[in-house]
Amino acid sequence: MGSGLDADRPAPLLRDDFAMIFSREAFEGRHFLITGASSGIGQHTAVRLAEAGARVALIGRSTERLAATAALLAGDGHSCHSADLSDAEVTADLVQGIAKQHGRFCGIFHSAGTALILPARATKNRHLDDVFAAGVRGAFGVARAAAKKDVVVDGGSLVFMSSVSSMRGRPGMSAYSAAKAAVDGMVRVLASEMADRRIRVNSIVAGGIETAMHRDFTESVGSEMVRNYEALHMLGFGRPDDIAHAAMFLLSDASRWITGSNMVVDGGYTAK
Repeated sequence: MGSGLDADRPAPLLRDDFAMIFSREAFEGRHFLITGASSGIGQHTAVRLAEAGARVALIGRSTERLAATAALLAGDGHSCHSADLSDAEVTADLVQGIAKQHGRFCGIFHSAGTALILPARATKNRHLDDVFAAGVRGAFGVARAAAKKDVVVDGGSLVFMSSVSSMRGRPGMSAYSAAKAAVDGMVRVLASEMADRRIRVNSIVAGGIETAMHRDFTESVGSEMVRNYEALHMLGFGRPDDIAHAAMFLLSDASRWITGSNMVVDGGYTAK
């Protein structure tokens, strides 16, 4: 389930399915920043970008887990940065500092965030602080830094993780849904603000992806609820690589005419 320190870490990428999607040189000579890179979707995306020739800067809270991700990366010139992204200004300074030290970014994938399942009647300020921390305030920090010419190259790409929770209401998801809806709204405005530099800004609206965070959820509820949740996805639960490949597309030149969009990658969840 993509925790980064278990058996579900990204498989070695001498795989035909990856080669059919991205060549080994697709991102050669390009530098990308990945937040939430110590596990799950962020980790998988970092690994896939490196295997396609990119140089990657990793941000995550755990030094140990970042080191585990770094050990999976092909190539060299990568960097690791342990940080908490709950403060927008601190995040902006961090991102700007990494770009100054290691070179401007061709793109940024902001994958960091926290899930929360709690009824609104029980949701308190501390819960809101947790779910809005890296997911929203961190996203604003990334955006603030990316608006500077010395951080992201003209024609670059910003990709933010969102969720089908921003579009569909499910019990216990009010705070999490609000956070992801904030990200989707932010993306549309940022796209207009950054269009003069042809920097594309998009979000990925993901369904249920089998990561460590997903596993924590499924282990906290009954098996019947898990079956019902999976049944909402026409194609079943997704894998981290399903989102990683979507992120890579949005980070690549193939998406040069796509901006301000909330790209749905959900196995059919929102089609029902």
